[in-house]
Amino acid sequence: MSHNFHTQHSPFGAFASFTVGLHNSPGGFGQSLGEPADQNIYVGYKEKNGDWKLLPFFVPQVSAEGSFVEANEFVHDVSSGEVNLIPMAETEFERSLGWASDEWTAGPIRWKIASPFTQTGHPAQMDEPTARFSFAPVLSSVLQCDNTSGSEPLEIIFGLSSPEQPWRFLEDAGKGMTGFTLGSSYGFATSPGEGIEPCQAFSLFDPKFKDSFGIHRLGNEAGFLFTVPAGEKKSFPIALGFYKEGRVTTGVESTFFYTNYFDGLDSVLAYGLAKQVDYFTLAEKRNAELDASFLSEDQKFLLAQATHSYFGSTEMLQQAGEPLWVVNEGEYRMMNTFDLTVDHLFYELAWHPWAVRDVLDLFVDRYAYRDEIRLADGSLVEGGLSFTHDMGSVNQFTPPGYSSYECAELTGCFSQMTMEQLVNWVCCAVTYAEKTGESDWLRGKEKILLDCAESMRRRDHPDAEKRDGIMKWNSSRCGSSGAEITTYDSLDVSLGQAGNNLYLAVKTLGAWLLLEKAFDQLEMKDQAVAAQESADLLATTLSGKFEEETGFFPAVFEEGNQSRIIPAVEGLVFPLYLGMTEVLSPEGRFSGLLQKLREHLRNVLVSGVCLDEVSGGWKMSSTSYNTWFSKIALSQYVVRQLFPDTMSGKAEAADAVHANW
Repeated sequence: MSHNFHTQHSPFGAFASFTVGLHNSPGGFGQSLGEPADQNIYVGYKEKNGDWKLLPFFVPQVSAEGSFVEANEFVHDVSSGEVNLIPMAETEFERSLGWASDEWTAGPIRWKIASPFTQTGHPAQMDEPTARFSFAPVLSSVLQCDNTSGSEPLEIIFGLSSPEQPWRFLEDAGKGMTGFTLGSSYGFATSPGEGIEPCQAFSLFDPKFKDSFGIHRLGNEAGFLFTVPAGEKKSFPIALGFYKEGRVTTGVESTFFYTNYFDGLDSVLAYGLAKQVDYFTLAEKRNAELDASFLSEDQKFLLAQATHSYFGSTEMLQQAGEPLWVVNEGEYRMMNTFDLTVDHLFYELAWHPWAVRDVLDLFVDRYAYRDEIRLADGSLVEGGLSFTHDMGSVNQFTPPGYSSYECAELTGCFSQMTMEQLVNWVCCAVTYAEKTGESDWLRGKEKILLDCAESMRRRDHPDAEKRDGIMKWNSSRCGSSGAEITTYDSLDVSLGQAGNNLYLAVKTLGAWLLLEKAFDQLEMKDQAVAAQESADLLATTLSGKFEEETGFFPAVFEEGNQSRIIPAVEGLVFPLYLGMTEVLSPEGRFSGLLQKLREHLRNVLVSGVCLDEVSGGWKMSSTSYNTWFSKIALSQYVVRQLFPDTMSGKAEAADAVHANW
């Protein structure tokens, strides 16, 4: 597999990334961005009288000197001068992406970035040393050079350009470090020592302007030149830090949690250098765990890349002194998007389960709403409780009860996700309580659980005698002509439409099974029986939708729909994850439905249906080419656990395709 791809390297909860890895592309420091930064990254080496050989993380740039002189006087251009910058070809270096690190090896140099993570308790209960270590907005990096077999000194470089403004020279602050920051937002530092020369210039490779310190404070390129004598091997630690003071969000005003423990970027960088060994040790522990896992090499890569990306979107804030957790939706930067929260659930329960609880509480306290439902004749009747798609976007919290995404009078993207998010709250809440043993928290949500159950039933039909378990009626928030959609919003009707949808119906079945379990444990016997009856009714209805003549379930139960989908089984991930093996037994309560789902999977996991006939990758729908790997992974888990005999060799091999995607 090619190692030509960007990866985010991010502190926990800082909504910041040092992005690098895509060939012939800039990257670097980004704070709350929806795309990679635009800084050249210079990492490489030069033999005596040789050219600079650099990892290919830069693009040619015209020197900023041209801004200060007339065009006919401007002759400073390193590409045509004596200095040659040679980007390495992919065959000239190796890359190894770990669960908590990224490493490049090229000739005599090795560059490694660590972004470690570990299990954490709730931030409000952390002692100060633990909170500082967990939430310090800093990354550890090391640049090593092995010149033990050389006969001449080697020069190596680490540096960045800045298209925005000149860098600030750290030694001016007298903090015992050398390095550079861009204002007070981000920067890099190392410990001063022999063979370390800080440089700032219009071009690091042709610094024609220097003051008495050997730098030029107008320069928009900055870095370190390291000299490694012949016969020696040296390592140079480099801390990569971020800082954002003051108010971060609007709507709900908050600041970054780490500002409780660091008074600015300089203190972050100093801490990062002091704790570098500890951070690298923790990163290696995570890497070893992934290496020793049963996953294939492609799956290990997918998990590592996903984990790096996840942390790049995390935001640990505080509002009125209380921790406030946000996961941003990648490039869109929507905040705590609920249909992503439900996919992150399993990862967060393993590493920081308090994040799940805090988000669920915030949905109840600020982003719950009650609606009506529109019947076939256009009349409106009581609907019930549900939750918004998200809590805002780009650090702007939306008003209570409203998302940044959902609009009226639509039938596709940006419509309402009322039923989807209702089911998501149930699945997340019960899974959280069961996995953590937080029965007191769940008991405090009794009324919410009861309201969710009633709301789910009414969206099937307000008349109990006419219910079959499947959602049919749209929220009044859709307006007079709109229709609800699902998390698969950019797919066609096979998965995008909420009403009479196979995917959402099975997910609703999963929610009923969890409610049945929760009510039973809360000793709410009547409600447990009612949830059981709702689950059984829905399972019976679903079984009746199976097409014996084709061997498939239709993706949508209307208008002769012939789309075939893999996520027919996605909703079973929740009871399966909680070990509810008895209810999911092939000989158990839902044996008939499970057997039909098995036949459906056997028929969809073939080339030309839901295995793409060109690439071999998994298609969520036979009639759409859009997909998300999180959804593939969820369905894979269910298939491998419950229906392993349907996993053909081609289906199993597809993770190599997904990794290359």
